[in-house]
Amino acid sequence: MSKTNVLICDDSAFARKQMARAIPDGWDVLLHFAKDGQEALEMIRAGKGDVMFLDLNMPVMDGITFAFALKEEEGLKDIPLVMCTTENFESVRDDIKQLGIRAWMTKPITKKLLIMALQKILNG
Repeated sequence: MSKTNVLICDDSAFARKQMARAIPDGWDVLLHFAKDGQEALEMIRAGKGDVMFLDLNMPVMDGITFAFALKEEEGLKDIPLVMCTTENFESVRDDIKQLGIRAWMTKPITKKLLIMALQKILNG
């Protein structure tokens, strides 16, 4: 079975490392990192994102803008996105639902939170 390409997009290097450490043991992945939505979009187009963990607030292109852009990309709009933030999701709840973002997590990310988000994605 081939490895899963996991793209972690966050403007904070610390947050990217924290997310990488939370990846469940035994999940056969290739990790890819982006510092903003524009860089992530280029990586997705290059096939480096079977599953994506996406920060909400970033410079250049934030998480919601990225998700809208991805939704317009033919053949890429079904990539599972997990939104991650330190903020309350109430302000973007409608956008998240409209964009089909299937799971979200509040930082700091832990293995338990990440596993729960993955289960939500896998179970629809």
